Amino acid sequence: MKKAVESILRQTFTDFELIIFDDGSVTDVKKVISAYAKKDSRIVFLREEEHHGLAYGLNRMVKEAKGQYLARMDADDISAPDRLEKEFKFLEAHPEYGFVGGNLLLMDDDDRVYGNRKYPEKPEEKDFLKFQPYAHPTMMFRKSILEMDNPYGSAEKPRRGEDYELLMNLTAAGIRGYNLQENLLYYRETIASYKRRRLTDQMAEVTIRWNGFKKMGLNPWHEIGYVIKPIAVWMVPDKIAFNIRNSSKG
Repeated sequence: MKKAVESILRQTFTDFELIIFDDGSVTDVKKVISAYAKKDSRIVFLREEEHHGLAYGLNRMVKEAKGQYLARMDADDISAPDRLEKEFKFLEAHPEYGFVGGNLLLMDDDDRVYGNRKYPEKPEEKDFLKFQPYAHPTMMFRKSILEMDNPYGSAEKPRRGEDYELLMNLTAAGIRGYNLQENLLYYRETIASYKRRRLTDQMAEVTIRWNGFKKMGLNPWHEIGYVIKPIAVWMVPDKIAFNIRNSSKG
């Protein structure tokens, strides 16, 4: 967490507020973030005593944010020093795009880089079939496109894949995104990440895919192999799924 926070505080772009949401953690997060906040007035610390889930936290931070742009990041990743500057300049220069992201460097629990993940420069609807064609932790959005109620879904019915669903909804609405062909973030992914997969989560993604493909004008019956892909992935042993995902270029 400290490395994630510091990677934002040390950005070459400095005009921002850093909203940190603590979703009812039982660790010393409050103490650590409070110490940072005393040193840097750009930090806004939000905390819930009870755990509500990722969708609740994302929706609340979107609502609380005061800026024109919103950048996303997880607590165990590290942003490149010029990430915010590059994304800000891109959106300022390209009003035709509603959001921008970039590529990832993959790292293990010891911060060792073992690979990278590249994304299509100008994703189209068909690019959502295999994988989500954007790296959500790298992204910066115009706040104006997230002003609907609960852009990340209902907090009462939380489910994994809220980012995938949001991006398909935005694409279906004609809002285009772009991926800078640069490594903007060090993303922590290990085999342990795959052990958290649950069948209920994978089944929820099947529903997200079916509905999202329809909204974007893709026939889900014609793409049924991609619709049920999450179930097939769940059946693959963790180590094999990890190796397949991280040998992919997309």
